[in-house]
Amino acid sequence: MNLKSSKTLKVLASVCLLFALASAAFPQGRGRTWLRGTWEGTGYQIDDNSTWTMSLTASGRRYKIEYPSLNCGGEWRRLSIDSRRARFRERLNRGLDVCSNKGTVVVERLNATQVIFLYYRQGEKVVSSSAILDKKR
Repeated sequence: MNLKSSKTLKVLASVCLLFALASAAFPQGRGRTWLRGTWEGTGYQIDDNSTWTMSLTASGRRYKIEYPSLNCGGEWRRLSIDSRRARFRERLNRGLDVCSNKGTVVVERLNATQVIFLYYRQGEKVVSSSAILDKKR
């Protein structure tokens, strides 16, 4: 083996190693980080045509949800997440007399700055409320 082919082999091995590391790390990060940040919007209640403000703060594995105009809030517990869709169980700790609790939330990525929020009441298979949320930070 000559010196030139040895260098070529080392460069090729380094490129393959970097590609393998990037391939292993990038999809995991992309699949779990698109929802990080603060998202705000106006929710729409389908059955009574009412609207309300909402704010989601996602940091690591914590998802804090606030419905300021309804004085409700709590957290979402993640059930699943991939590169464009996440499912949660909502657990409110205040405003239980005004807001539904323990429903299923689906959030889908529309683009880098917008997601769609869909809420299913506990035990139901039809959407009861929805919103478009804009990324604030």
